[in-house]
Amino acid sequence: MFIEYRGKTPQVAASAFVAPTAVLIGNVVVGENSSIWFGVVLRADEGTIRIGARSSIEDNAVVHSSAAGTTLIGSDVTVGHCAVLDDCTIEDGALVGSNAVVLQGAVVGANSVIAAGSVVKVSERLPERIVAAGVPAKVRKLLAGGAADWIAHSTSESLGQAEAYRRDNIGDPHSHDVKSASRRKRGAVLV
Repeated sequence: MFIEYRGKTPQVAASAFVAPTAVLIGNVVVGENSSIWFGVVLRADEGTIRIGARSSIEDNAVVHSSAAGTTLIGSDVTVGHCAVLDDCTIEDGALVGSNAVVLQGAVVGANSVIAAGSVVKVSERLPERIVAAGVPAKVRKLLAGGAADWIAHSTSESLGQAEAYRRDNIGDPHSHDVKSASRRKRGAVLV
């Protein structure tokens, strides 16, 4: 479901996959070939959410931006199941594990991995190509070996799954209703 809020309607690339149970609210932009999976909430009713190309926001993740805030998710990013992102930046190629939390003002560097269940503190800046884990998240090692392979595998797997759903006529952004206080129409705003 797409919800227009205060004159802002989600904008989704025509090539993106948006699951039927995902909810996109307000000032949200989703890039080419990105996938927004089942139960995801992208809530930019007062702030801004930008998602780059080929990124995957997995089942039941919540992405939020507060008043005058922004959540930026780069290209080729994977946000794991049930992760929570709030007014933060996730740079290109990063992987945020399932149930991880990235708080306001935090920056996750390009091609980094945030382990499942970790919490990235307010205003924390994590460098590129590292693995961070824990509560609070701390850099545990440089990205290498299996962890580096996991990033590449995650992106290609999500692209393949989204394409399969689209071939079965599931997840086409045109199929979503756009709801607002003043009107209801069929089909998302496509960019």
